[in-house]
Amino acid sequence: MKKFFVFFLVGIVFCGLALPCYAAPSIDQPAVSYVENVTEDITCVTTIYINDGLSRTSDRRGHVNKEFYYRGDRVAFVVLNATFTYDGTTATATSASGDHSVASGWSYSGQSTWCSGATAYLTATISGPVSIPVSLSLTCSPGGALS
Repeated sequence: MKKFFVFFLVGIVFCGLALPCYAAPSIDQPAVSYVENVTEDITCVTTIYINDGLSRTSDRRGHVNKEFYYRGDRVAFVVLNATFTYDGTTATATSASGDHSVASGWSYSGQSTWCSGATAYLTATISGPVSIPVSLSLTCSPGGALS
């Protein structure tokens, strides 16, 4: 009986060693961030994030955020999520989706997302005391760099 128990434990250990190990998906890392003054009253902060957690090295996923400020108060946050494939010679945008949040007294409408070539796009309109046109894009280079 002791031999059976020892062989049983050794079998469990070997089975445990045979299981594949996977790295946890990476957390999105900001690649580029910049501020632009749209008008005297409107400021926009844009940040591009890259996620390298996809299993295939020829895929790239990322998103670009735009935070809109009106007279110093944040009034909207818009996100374009995109997935790309690339092979060193060409890149193609394969999916695009958007998300948003707006402050009280503001609205968001007319969102449209699409892909063309190596670029994903989002357009919409933020409305409140003023109307703010929203335009986001994310492009993948043939080498997998997002901009």
